[in-house]
Amino acid sequence: MKKRSKRILTGSALAGAGALALFALPAGATTSPADSTPAAPREAGAQALSQKVSVPTYFYPGATWEQLTGSGPGVGVAVANPNSGPGTHKDNRYTETIKKADAAGARVIGYVSTGYFGTSGMKTRSGFASPDAWMKQAKADVDTWYRLYGDTGLGGIFFDEGTSRCGSGNADVKRYIALRKYVEQKHGEKAVVVNNPGTGTEECYTRAADILVTFEGSDSSYRTHKPQAWEKKVSGNKIWHLVYGVPDENRMRAAMALSKKRNAGHIYVTPDNLSENNPWDSLPPKAYWKSQLSLAGGTESTSGERGRAHSGSAESRARS
Repeated sequence: MKKRSKRILTGSALAGAGALALFALPAGATTSPADSTPAAPREAGAQALSQKVSVPTYFYPGATWEQLTGSGPGVGVAVANPNSGPGTHKDNRYTETIKKADAAGARVIGYVSTGYFGTSGMKTRSGFASPDAWMKQAKADVDTWYRLYGDTGLGGIFFDEGTSRCGSGNADVKRYIALRKYVEQKHGEKAVVVNNPGTGTEECYTRAADILVTFEGSDSSYRTHKPQAWEKKVSGNKIWHLVYGVPDENRMRAAMALSKKRNAGHIYVTPDNLSENNPWDSLPPKAYWKSQLSLAGGTESTSGERGRAHSGSAESRARS
């Protein structure tokens, strides 16, 4: 049976270090024992940021998607990934699911690999590693997404395996700026473009996407993560953090508090981990999931106290 929705998001700062190293802790980080987990910090103004829970939905349509689409307005972006990209044929289950998610207010965007534009040695499906070959494949995948699902409510594109440095003469970032223009000019200005380097980027990348995934990693590495200085200066709608291996609600509250402090307008925290090589193939248990939605929307404080709901949408487009 063809594998579905099994693509792992990766961080470009670790490109070329080997597949297993993609999820290594940063230098100096250690995993804290579960019984030494600090209580969620009470950050001054931490509740001022209203977030959206945005999810790499790398699971086939069914009960898990139903849980997501039935969760109300707290869900922001959902990344559909039938086969490490759009595949070659329309899947009616995805057609129905994207339509239902769109009607529920979630923005479904399609997964496209960019392979670090070959800078790490990754090859396209045709076996080439040049930037031009990767650009050709990425554009073709964008067009396939819109050919197959453009009339179902598809809301944009998620470019995975992204570079994080501007490059000599801005060569690296210009490729992502070109991809963003391609999506918007060919498929509409309202399309949401997301880049996933999985790590902090240089500030030049704010021009390359509506949303940047500037952290993707484990609970322990998130506690020691240091965002780039520019991330404090932009709208939180520009920043998305993905945190896996967060085992319980207490640790989840601590991660949510950190995400607010770090200006992440899009957040996803999950207890799923790397035991099966894919922390994005499920949703958290229902109580954990509902608490995360409440914390993101500001209807519940990270310390467990009920708070006042805050207005504002993290789905609004952030251009800088």
